[in-house]
Amino acid sequence: MSSVFDSDNLSKDFLAFESALVKTNAFTHVITDRDRPILKKHHRLVYSIALLENKLEEKWESPNRFLFLNEILSDLLSNVSISYLGFFYSSKILIRRIIENLYNHIYYFEHPVEYELLNLGRNEYSAILSLKEYLESHPRIKSLHDKNIKTHNDILLQNYQELCRTVHTKGEDFMGLAKNLEEIKPTFDIEKHLESLNRIIQSMIYILYKFHQEIALANTELTIVSKAFPKDERKDLLS
Repeated sequence: MSSVFDSDNLSKDFLAFESALVKTNAFTHVITDRDRPILKKHHRLVYSIALLENKLEEKWESPNRFLFLNEILSDLLSNVSISYLGFFYSSKILIRRIIENLYNHIYYFEHPVEYELLNLGRNEYSAILSLKEYLESHPRIKSLHDKNIKTHNDILLQNYQELCRTVHTKGEDFMGLAKNLEEIKPTFDIEKHLESLNRIIQSMIYILYKFHQEIALANTELTIVSKAFPKDERKDLLS
């Protein structure tokens, strides 16, 4: 009696696997008129992150003062691609990493020794709640007396905790439950997914802009950043 795992079936299964693998590299979501405004907003937000990162890299030579933002930018660019490819859970894992690196940027910005130890392979782990509290207690932040910073910080933590449920598969609702390659790309609302990510990036930009008061932005650059926010929030951002 032949086995389902004999060499002939293995070869056939490989051909089926290869075919499915090729299919997974096609866009699941097509850019439509419905999600184009959300995508344009997303582009502006990512562009704003790139602008702030560039300003820091121009001002500082020490990589601890800009490299985590560079990583955030790289992950954001990767994320939009995998989102349109249909990799919903992979995108969520990447968004969680993006939030972590925002907090890493804030912490390591003024901790060059700890940054060097990190690069030497020290197994350093700081709980995200501790990093959130570090941000709120930082003299740069406390001196601004801006209650919106805590609001945006809370938004990031709430999203991070929700994303952790996916990363750590906390219950059936946060499992992929895929049985084949095509099921790795579940049906989901790309517009809603990007809109949620946009709110996360807005909170990140608000915190970065307030934290880095030493960055000088030209009027055109300020316009780029401020227009990434709703009209009623721009005054608070720029004040």
